[in-house]
Amino acid sequence: MRKRLVIGILRETKEFEKRAPLTPHDVSWLIKKGIEVEVESSASRIYPDSQYKKAGAKIVNRFNKANLLIGIKEPKIKDLYADKLYMIFSHTAKGQRHNIPLLKACFKNKITLIDYEKITDIHGKRLVYFGRFAGICGIIDSLYYFGKKLEWRNIKNPFFSIKPSREYKSLKEVKASFAKTDYYIRNKGFDKRLSPFIIGITGHGNVSRGVQEILSLLNPTEIHPRDIVRFVKHQKGIRNKLYKIVFFREEKFRSKKRTGFYFEEYLSDPQNFESNMDVYLPYLNMLVHTSYWDKRYPKIVTYSMINKLYKSRPFRMDFIGDLSCDVNGSVELTCKATNPETPTFTYSPKNKRFVDGYNSEGITVLAVDNLPAELPLNASIDFSSLIKEYVYQIAEHGVFDITNHTALPKEIRNATILQNGKITKNYEYLKKSL
Repeated sequence: MRKRLVIGILRETKEFEKRAPLTPHDVSWLIKKGIEVEVESSASRIYPDSQYKKAGAKIVNRFNKANLLIGIKEPKIKDLYADKLYMIFSHTAKGQRHNIPLLKACFKNKITLIDYEKITDIHGKRLVYFGRFAGICGIIDSLYYFGKKLEWRNIKNPFFSIKPSREYKSLKEVKASFAKTDYYIRNKGFDKRLSPFIIGITGHGNVSRGVQEILSLLNPTEIHPRDIVRFVKHQKGIRNKLYKIVFFREEKFRSKKRTGFYFEEYLSDPQNFESNMDVYLPYLNMLVHTSYWDKRYPKIVTYSMINKLYKSRPFRMDFIGDLSCDVNGSVELTCKATNPETPTFTYSPKNKRFVDGYNSEGITVLAVDNLPAELPLNASIDFSSLIKEYVYQIAEHGVFDITNHTALPKEIRNATILQNGKITKNYEYLKKSL
């Protein structure tokens, strides 16, 4: 008879990280099912040790019996436990250069590594994610810092009642704050220099849905991209509404040969396409970028595009919330990742220079690379609900040879990058990195 695995909840070591992969409530649920749980003591975790102890877990400084280790961000190499099974966001599946040392260390220590990012359905849709909260925190912070930039420009705006997302304790507080913003928009409206106020959103995944969830608190009116030029021209006097545009692929990109957009061709030959956003950017007040990108695909905002558009009029866009945060990626202006203490920088097309902060002329960019950590309580509850059944299944079956154990969910087997220190079949392309 197989012996159940003992779950260990890792202490997070990344700066600003307070999230927990499993809540005390879900730990209690696991313990009632006969699964032992150890928790590495942490003073920074959103849930104090005492709540896990009350749930029935053992609080330890180092794991004693735990062999299924559950965390969020990558652990430090020096803290790795050999011969264990890890479930984390390892950021190694794409062969990311900065985490190759971690992959090598897991290989050396005969670790079995399951990456949340690779837990997907048959269509490749992620089943375990923080994307919703990246969107929620990203739009809150974007509106807050955009409001601060407008104040610096001596332009009154409705966003004064919004705080940075990390200053809220819960989504309930966020909703109360945004109710004040909505009231201001309806009763006092936007400055005429900002009207009509339009937010453009790229992407339709979990991050985009999080953005739109929060924007819905401001009762936006959605407009179609093809109507934007006529809309801005004729709606300048409409000051008591917020508008949004959600861009589809066929609106974001165009064929270099001007032969139209065909999704199948875009997937097979992305080099034949370029960004179409130069048509829309001059009319937006803010762009919120949430789309997935890798180097095969065209960039959506480039330096040359911005430098050219900035010289023309009208050009209204003051702010980009790059929630995907791919450095030098789809939004080329994202020259670096930022953190909650220094979240923004500004690009000046006039002198082609960057300045930290929002209080300078140009386009301000928010590019915080760990946004969900800013609402750690709600993000932890949401995430724990997504992984608890997977964690239970692995612990209950008591096996390390995950890919060979067909009783385990296929999505878990497919998300196993290393098994006892060996690269699995799905990830053989990573061998060249070791």
